[in-house]
Amino acid sequence: MSQPLLDAVERRLPAAADRAVREYVRRSARYRGRWPEHVREHMAHSCRESARLALRAVREQRSPTGAELELLRERARQRADEGLPVADFVTAYLVNIQMTWEELARAAGGAVPGELGAALLHRMHEIVDAAVQAHQQEHQLVHGEERFAVHEIVQALVAGGSAAELAHRFDVRLADAYGVLAVRLGEHPATGSAADGIGRRIAERRALHRLVAEVHRRLGAQALTALDPDGGLVLLPSAPERSAHDLRAVREALPRLRAATGAPIAAAFAHAPTRSALPGAAQQARDLLRLPGRRDDDVAVLPDLLLEYQLSRDSAARSGLTALARELRRRPELAATLDAYLAHDFNRHRTARALHVHPNTVDNRLSRIAARTGADPRTARGLLLLAAARTAELAE
Repeated sequence: MSQPLLDAVERRLPAAADRAVREYVRRSARYRGRWPEHVREHMAHSCRESARLALRAVREQRSPTGAELELLRERARQRADEGLPVADFVTAYLVNIQMTWEELARAAGGAVPGELGAALLHRMHEIVDAAVQAHQQEHQLVHGEERFAVHEIVQALVAGGSAAELAHRFDVRLADAYGVLAVRLGEHPATGSAADGIGRRIAERRALHRLVAEVHRRLGAQALTALDPDGGLVLLPSAPERSAHDLRAVREALPRLRAATGAPIAAAFAHAPTRSALPGAAQQARDLLRLPGRRDDDVAVLPDLLLEYQLSRDSAARSGLTALARELRRRPELAATLDAYLAHDFNRHRTARALHVHPNTVDNRLSRIAARTGADPRTARGLLLLAAARTAELAE
């Protein structure tokens, strides 16, 4: 390799690093042409040291050692910890390679010798690869800790505990009131087609990442998520009087959330006007999510499901209601007839058409229901009792 040529390039590295920083700042949407002092100081030094290491490795015809790469790995970890996206990080290195190449071309009189140029690019690639790996590892560690911390904050809040210390440590600002969105994810089409467990888990994680990203896009970056591939909770920072506003936002966002994940999403919403009301609101949202009568195309809220919600509460009467439902379940045709009878507003002719039977058959089955349960569906009291029994059973 040409020792004088490499020495000439190394003497020009401070100027090349300065140009690299200026070009990076000019291209960057983050800095928009502004040149913050920390970028000037840290990036210029990293540019000089990475190029100097590459030139040394070319001279000695070897790869950079782990010890030589450690400074650049540490700088990469610092940038990841500061939140610099990996795309921006790679751009900075590519700009530095460009400027170093231009200095090599000037020193060579306009044309870079092919063997020398290939060797330099190879060593620069090794350096960039090591730095990017360090950046990615740190990014995953930091953001993994943040996701875990947010999950723990949500769990503490909905349990009525204190999350102040953890929130302070991870710079999460707690609100005085929250909207609570409970979601349940259906099976993603890709998981059904995945032949192995790893494929299913990958598809589920991708859907979950898209869901979290879309939640923050549609419902605000300050939303706190505690979600897994089956669903979970989203806490929306709110105010005591913003319940209706939050519900509208959630209803508008739901189609977008479904489109982002490509999977069915069931949703329910409750509002906590104070932080101390959050445990009750979270439990209410979870309960609404599992109630029969909930519309799949809408966000379930208590005013729309008052009867179903009340009948799902545990009480001394509930065991008696579920016993009635179990009695019907032993004869599936009777349970189906009752459900159709209820669905068609107690009209025996429409019920018969739905079941593809004669109206007399419907009458016969209604009589058998009365005989087996002691509750006659042709009377107001019996009808209410049987409807309550079916609702209580389905809500379990």
